[in-house]
Amino acid sequence: MLTTLLFSGLVIGSNNLAAALAIGTLGRQARRWRVLLVFGVFEFGMPLVGYWIGEQASTLVGEAASALSVLILLGLAGVAFYAATRPASTDEKMARRLTTWKGLVVLELGLSLDNLVAGFSLGLRPGELSPLLLAAAIAAFSVFYTWLGMWAGGKLAARWQNYAEACAGVLLCALAGMSWFGVI
Repeated sequence: MLTTLLFSGLVIGSNNLAAALAIGTLGRQARRWRVLLVFGVFEFGMPLVGYWIGEQASTLVGEAASALSVLILLGLAGVAFYAATRPASTDEKMARRLTTWKGLVVLELGLSLDNLVAGFSLGLRPGELSPLLLAAAIAAFSVFYTWLGMWAGGKLAARWQNYAEACAGVLLCALAGMSWFGVI
């Protein structure tokens, strides 16, 4: 169970690294506490909502729940790989809008959809994990990745953002494989 929690937090929280790198490269360090707060709240709450929905859905999908959870994780990996192919933007006007309270909420709604889906995926197998521990692990890694990404983004060029998104896709594939083979 501890391995599952740590690996889930590591993998699912990794998409924040790419977003935080982008924010960091755009020079928005002054708003880092706002970014950390919004990212942390959403990254904790969305897996709980997803887990609850998945738990409810597990009674409907029955035996197919395990395979469905793996397919969902692979779908998330595909989204991460697609995001890695998009060019990074360094528009200062966009950066200002992105780091307003409203901009951060909208950004995090998009970023935390994978947390909702991952929570849903894990909720299809109720009883295997504590939803609160799962949410806490994801939120802890997400906030760490956000801090790290903003720090590193201030030091690195925006071109590294695509590599971070591709790594998130690889990690999601690994999580799906581990889930499929019963490792987690």
